[in-house]
Amino acid sequence: MKTLHVNLPGREYQIDIGLNILDQLLPEAVLSNSTDHVVVVTNTTLHDLYPDRISQVLQNSGVRVSTCVLADGEEYKNLETLSLIFDFLMKFSANRKTLLVAFGGGVIGDMAGFAAATFMRGIPFIQVPTTLLADVDSSVGGKTAVNHPLAKNTIGSFKQPEYVCIELSFLKTLPSRELKAGFIELLKHGLIHDVNLFEFIQGQTLEPLDFEFLEEAIFRSCGIKGRVVEQDETETGLRAILNFGHTLGHLIETHAGYGTYLHGEAVGAGMCFAAFVSWHCNELPEKDWERISSYLRKILAPVVLHSLDQDVFRDLILHDKKAQKQAVNFIMLKKLGESFIQQEMPVEKLWDKFKKFTALHPEFVELR
Repeated sequence: MKTLHVNLPGREYQIDIGLNILDQLLPEAVLSNSTDHVVVVTNTTLHDLYPDRISQVLQNSGVRVSTCVLADGEEYKNLETLSLIFDFLMKFSANRKTLLVAFGGGVIGDMAGFAAATFMRGIPFIQVPTTLLADVDSSVGGKTAVNHPLAKNTIGSFKQPEYVCIELSFLKTLPSRELKAGFIELLKHGLIHDVNLFEFIQGQTLEPLDFEFLEEAIFRSCGIKGRVVEQDETETGLRAILNFGHTLGHLIETHAGYGTYLHGEAVGAGMCFAAFVSWHCNELPEKDWERISSYLRKILAPVVLHSLDQDVFRDLILHDKKAQKQAVNFIMLKKLGESFIQQEMPVEKLWDKFKKFTALHPEFVELR
């Protein structure tokens, strides 16, 4: 098992990563929060795979456990589903001492975290992520949100968890496609901040699962994100580098329809595009672009987008058809392991680069 801490002004929380650690560590974390009522938020897929898993873990802890089961999928990450969590909390007489446990992937973590941030102006919550993507992305850092039909993750709040328990055994039931999506987030942290992590994961295969490798890779990845969050919790500056690949990635998810592509798949295509732009703007050496693109070519399936012209591209990038500004902050690479924020990148310039990118590299993004 590996442990790290995220230290923020006036508080900290612990992240434990390991195999078969949940049964011991989750009850300890729950009891340390001095609660007598735990509400578990999960989805139908997890509930079928691991029926009442959290309830069983906590059965001797002296707390009452209620389980809220939601529909599974990115298409349900919206205000309507969020309201179901609030309805459940009211039905089971939750109060400010109630502890939420997010048991699921990124969608569950985001929605449960947002509910915890806003129900009665804030109640504590714990993250128990069950996907590789959630292990290294949504479970750490405190960004919570739901999607709007016009843009991803635009309605949300910052809410740090009390504790994160990354139980690696849940990865055994994860489909190959989900594993690859999480692997891309691991790769992202190496690209933007740590070339040694990029080198470490290059020679690894995802299946069969190597838990020793996964424990180390997740530990390094969470460490990178944790250190960035410590310096900029609410994304006023540095933390934006964690959005590498997300400008195009979110556009893909929104335009293709939520759930068509996994978050990691869309961000992977966005990372390729961002690296391509970095190279074409004479920031990233060509040899680094070649290394990045050749590696991602092995693990990414093509993204297909329909009916995307310059106006649609602009509207999706800016999240507003009537926006006055014509530029966005765009995350680019100086070299492998070093990123920077390009302030006020003109959308028109991004569109020109996007047309070149799709023409030269339809194996990543294809326009039809």
